[in-house]
Amino acid sequence: METPITAEREADWTRVAQDVNAWRGASLQCFASVEASVTETLLHLRAIPGRGDGVRLRHLVGQRLDDLAQVVGEGGAFATEGQRVALLLAAFRCHEALRTMLAHGQAKLALERNGRWIAIFRIVSIRTQQAERSELVLEESDAVGKLRELKTISQKLCAALGNFRRTLAG
Repeated sequence: METPITAEREADWTRVAQDVNAWRGASLQCFASVEASVTETLLHLRAIPGRGDGVRLRHLVGQRLDDLAQVVGEGGAFATEGQRVALLLAAFRCHEALRTMLAHGQAKLALERNGRWIAIFRIVSIRTQQAERSELVLEESDAVGKLRELKTISQKLCAALGNFRRTLAG
């Protein structure tokens, strides 16, 4: 049941909006850190004479994740040294849909009687000239858990990418 925001509840709604936006920002920072580290790694790999010629440097972040997965994956030019990176990259990519929702989704917020929030993210994309609608509903406790997972995997992946670059720099 939707109820109008009353003056006595205004502070609650302000807090909810701030909490959701802080959570969203912290999550997006994890994605941005990985994006930067992946890009630096691709640039580093591309500069390695004889081995880096096939490394692609494409514009979209999903393409760059694909490009890195290709060169560190089985049969890739850096598969031997990149085994740990390949495993962590695959684990990180499980969160890609969340990135899209947080970066591009419109949020609608709800407040439960217990003071906890619920966020509903919606996106309308165009695929093959047709509207494709996506929705993600997150309760506050689930969102906190997702951020914890995202921080852990993004930190591990960024560290592995840094070690990978140092190893190849010899």
